[in-house]
Amino acid sequence: MRTWTNLPWPDDPYRTGQQLYRRPAGRLAAFTTWPTVAGGRAVPLTTAIVYLPLDRSKPIAVTGQTLAFGFRAVSAGDPAELPAVAAVADLDLMQARRHAAVLTGYHLVQDLTALRQADGMTAWRGLAAVADDWADRSPAAGRAALVDCDLDLPGAGLPLGQACQQAGISPTGTGAVGQGTSHPATLAVKRALVIALLCARHHCRYEWDGILDTGEAMAAATWDCLPRPATTAQAALNGCRTPPPGNVDATLPAAAGRRP
Repeated sequence: MRTWTNLPWPDDPYRTGQQLYRRPAGRLAAFTTWPTVAGGRAVPLTTAIVYLPLDRSKPIAVTGQTLAFGFRAVSAGDPAELPAVAAVADLDLMQARRHAAVLTGYHLVQDLTALRQADGMTAWRGLAAVADDWADRSPAAGRAALVDCDLDLPGAGLPLGQACQQAGISPTGTGAVGQGTSHPATLAVKRALVIALLCARHHCRYEWDGILDTGEAMAAATWDCLPRPATTAQAALNGCRTPPPGNVDATLPAAAGRRP
C-alpha cells in the first residue's frame, strides 16, 4: 500500500496534536473510494479524502489555477492489503467527523460498507460512527455536518457528472488526469474533489465564474504529489485493473457498484 498527500501533517490534518489556542478556520471534507477489479469483483483498494478551506463569513472565489485543497490518498495493489486501506480510511473519517465543519460524499454508505467488511472482524470506529450517522445525517454538536451530494442537494438523483455540469464544474481533465492513463489514486482524488466542490457550491461556500475546470485545478495543485500517468498505474496495481470505461459516467469516472 502507498500513500500520497500534500498535507504537512498527514496523520493530523487539523493539527489537533499541536493546537494550543483557538480552533483554526473550518474545513469541508469529502471522502470517496475507487475500486479495482481483482478476482472478478470490485474491491475498494483506493480511498481519498479532500479538504477545502472555508471562510467564516463569505464564499471563497476560485479559479482552476487558484483552487487550493488538501488531500490524502492511499492505494494498494493486492486485495490482501484491503484492511490496511480500511485502517487509513477509518482514521481519515474519524478526524473529519470530529474536526471538519462539513463531511460530504456521494452514496457514501456504499463505500463505508465495503471498507467495514475489509477483514470481517475488526471494529473500525471511524467507519462505524460515520456509517451509523449517515442514515439520517442529523446535526450533532461538536461534529461535522453530513451531506450526501446525491440525496441532499438540489436535483437529487442525478448522476454525479450531470450534477457537476449543472453546478458549473467540469470534471473532464486537461489530459494529465485522463481516466485511461491515470493511477487509481489520481482518479480517487479527482472524484473526491468534485464531490467537495459540488457541496461547497450548493451551500454557497465557494463561487466561480463560468465553468470551473477541475482538470486544471488537479494539474496545478497535485503535479508533484500524485503518480505520473500512463506508466505507473499497471505497475502499481500488480496485476489488478481499474474498472473499464464502459462502467463510467459520460463526464466523470464512477466507481463500480454506483449508479451511473
